[in-house]
Amino acid sequence: MAKESVRSYIEGRHDIDASSRRAFDILDLSYDSDFETIKNRYYSLSKQFHPDSGPDADQEKFFAIKDAYDVLKSHFKT
Repeated sequence: MAKESVRSYIEGRHDIDASSRRAFDILDLSYDSDFETIKNRYYSLSKQFHPDSGPDADQEKFFAIKDAYDVLKSHFKT
């Protein structure tokens, strides 16, 4: 199965909007990840790319990760 058709198959199986799909992609998570997995991945990536972290510091990537987490976090709030 080609990569493009796999992606459309996955997207068709999960009722999520485009911004949420982008957020999952930025955090490199599957579309059916639970909140605990999302939170753990966010903390791991934010430590790695934080502007004060050292050699892997990347402010632009850090803010993209933060925005992605905020999008996904809003779906899990009650």
